[in-house]
Amino acid sequence: MSSASALRAADLPRSSGTRIAPAPAPHPRFTELPAAEHAKTLRAAGTGTGSQQTRVQVRDFAFVSDEPVAIGGRDEGPTPMEYLAGAVNACITVVIDQSAARRGLPVDAVQTYTLAKQDTRGLAGKADVQPYMYAYRLQILIATGETRETELISFAAAAERTCPAINLLRDANTGLEVVWSFVAEAADGAAEALSNAAWGYPVAGAAPQPFLTVVNADRAGERA
Repeated sequence: MSSASALRAADLPRSSGTRIAPAPAPHPRFTELPAAEHAKTLRAAGTGTGSQQTRVQVRDFAFVSDEPVAIGGRDEGPTPMEYLAGAVNACITVVIDQSAARRGLPVDAVQTYTLAKQDTRGLAGKADVQPYMYAYRLQILIATGETRETELISFAAAAERTCPAINLLRDANTGLEVVWSFVAEAADGAAEALSNAAWGYPVAGAAPQPFLTVVNADRAGERA
């Protein structure tokens, strides 16, 4: 066996399961490295079912990811990027619930809405362009009885800082803008109305009037 072959063989995972995950690399926005003793492992299995469709299995749950008929799919489920957008909404909702419980912050309702732009030429191989989102607006609307601005801004900044999905988008050059709107009461569709108004899409009814809006709270925040 040549030395090159020996090196490649040495790099292969051992059947005994003794090989561990790669060591984490330093991140410029955080001061500590991830630690193996605090890590959890995420798993998902995908099976292609033809025509760009994938059946995904996560633990005991299964779902279908598909594409519209117009581009060769069967339109039997959201697209992968739509799942990604929904996962971002769900992720920050989890963080809000957990953080509010730790702080004792009263939260009566949470709404999230994503608007994103993706140049489809990248995925289609028609241009050497970023294939994922290049503009991303995540609207977060919280109904709360807390009115102290310093407390709400601190809460929003900490939630952004600890949300896995927000940090992935922020580091991936998606043009992420996180908009926090705090209201006394949240009507149905309030987050969607604020999002559509911000990007010039039609709004059904009047958009709510938050008593406090903060943009990108973890980046020194901008009052609106």
